Amino acid sequence: MLRKNVLLGVLLLAGPAFAEEGDPELAAALLKCPGAAPFVEADRLRAGERKNTRSDAVPSVPALRQQLLDMAQVDQEARQGEWTRAMVENLQAVDAANLPRIKQIVATHGGLPSAAQVGSDAVSAAWVLVQHADADVALQRQVLASIEPMVQRGEISAHDFALLTDRVLVNSGELQRYGSQLLAVDGRWQAKPMEAPEQVDQRRAAIGQMPLADYICVATQMFPVPPAATPPQD
Repeated sequence: MLRKNVLLGVLLLAGPAFAEEGDPELAAALLKCPGAAPFVEADRLRAGERKNTRSDAVPSVPALRQQLLDMAQVDQEARQGEWTRAMVENLQAVDAANLPRIKQIVATHGGLPSAAQVGSDAVSAAWVLVQHADADVALQRQVLASIEPMVQRGEISAHDFALLTDRVLVNSGELQRYGSQLLAVDGRWQAKPMEAPEQVDQRRAAIGQMPLADYICVATQMFPVPPAATPPQD
């Protein structure tokens, strides 16, 4: 369920996600965007390594784990289907309903809960909920400031770190760094304004991410451009 969320970030989803194996939609997109394939495979392998590292561990807070997974599933289901006004209004309502609880969780844990507490998949679920907490950029900024150790431990991917970095910058009215946040313009995806755009591929390469043109190519194949310039909800 987290695949769509990640690509518009590797892509656009999922943070961890668009690295799911056996996804025919993604496979079809990569046929048209072959430059993205090695990066997608590398992300998939890293996600598998993170999962296997904790595969035998029993989360210390199983109730919280299940709650995060359930909330993220509702989040992702709200983002399926055509970009109609009703769909956008529903996902905004879902985000608003999830916000108080994820805010409480972050306050209790001083950031995202750890993999030891909830498992790697629920860490990803918590990240997704924060990524979509656009009504509370202070919350997003708080989490961003606290997750570097989790990136170092492999609990948060560099991709997700870049996604949240750009999200916080865009939501603060600043220029993004990695070009992950896209906007529909004249029927095509393009990156929202970014700092030193001529250097964006260097910044992306430094964290192991595909060139921006490949990122946009895959996004174009997998995510139909919404009407009326509705921004993608990665």
